[in-house]
Formats: sequence, C-alpha cells, structure tokens
Amino acid sequence: MKHTRPVIGFVAASAVAALAFPSQAATSRTLYFDNSGAATPSGCTPAYVLTKLAPKGSPCEGPTVAVAGQGPAKATDDFMSLPAAVGFKIDAKRALTGTVYVTNYPLVTGSVGPAALPSSLGGPVGADVTIKINGVTVGTASGSGVAMPNGAYAIPVKLKIPASLNGKTVKSVEAAVAMNTGVVLTGAAFGGNTKSKLVVPTR
Repeated sequence: MKHTRPVIGFVAASAVAALAFPSQAATSRTLYFDNSGAATPSGCTPAYVLTKLAPKGSPCEGPTVAVAGQGPAKATDDFMSLPAAVGFKIDAKRALTGTVYVTNYPLVTGSVGPAALPSSLGGPVGADVTIKINGVTVGTASGSGVAMPNGAYAIPVKLKIPASLNGKTVKSVEAAVAMNTGVVLTGAAFGGNTKSKLVVPTR
C-alpha cells in the first residue's frame, strides 16, 4: 500500500518555506545619455550627461550636434552623471548592461525638437565605450558596423562589475564614448528610438 502523507508533508513544508522567504525582484537604475547644452548667440555649448530621466530633447540639442558637433570622427565624448542620477547602492553580483547607439551626424541639420534625433548619415560607425563608477573602471564595450541613413548602430553593453564596488554608494558614473570609426561628425545618439542608456544593478 502506498503512503502519500510524507509527500503531502513535503509539499506543505515547501509552501511554508516559500512564504517565509519571499522572492525579491531585482532592482536597477537606468541612466540615459543626454545633452544638456546651453544656447549661445553663436550656437550651443554641449554638455553631455547621464541622467535618470529619459531625454525629451531641447531647443539646443539639434544645433549642438550640427554646429558644435560631438567631435570629428574618432573623437571622444565624456558623459558624466548628474548628482540626482546617483546616490544608490550598487549590486556588483549582477552585470551592468545597456545599449549605446552611435551615428554619423551631418554638418547641417534642421531637426530640432522634443525627443528628436537629428538627421543622421549612413555609413560605417563604431566606438569603444568605457564605463567608470566612483572612478573605478568597470570595463569597455566595443562595436562597429554600418548605420542606415537616419539611423544608428547599437553597441550592446554587458560588463562584470568589480567586487570592490559591491554595496558601495554610487557617487559618480562616467561613460567615455571613443569613436573608432565614423564619417565627419560622429557621436552617441540619445533621441527618438535610439536612446543610449546604461542599466546599473542596485541593492
């Protein structure tokens, strides 16, 4: 004769254990690449930042790319975190992820407005994206390919966070986008459907 009571007891014990130790959803902080440049009589002064708010565009955003530019091909742009975007504790047991879109910008563009990505050129484009947290280098994500006209090339980011940062309060995040391939003006894209971003695991 088969006895089922031990099985029932095991199921009941499992249920109690599940109630006693509820699973916790993983949390994270998303940092978006943006340009908070200020308008000047001769154009715009670029200010590349990492913010926890998705870019909405600004009257200065288009002319900054077109006139001041994000640098010639193979230039490096540094995106620094705004004070309001940091202050969280990092979970170094999980990877830092995200996507950085890079593109070729024309010398002249009329695309200006909320959440607008200035018209971009097609062609070869690529970059090495180096991430630092609290001054500690997390790693570099690299990629190169061909962007379609009015499009951008996506570089996936997945980096192991140094154990020394585990549980630390994040005071600064820096993303250095060093263009290794491009035509005329190159840089990270941060508007429309190509919002570059980093996802930092938190505790």
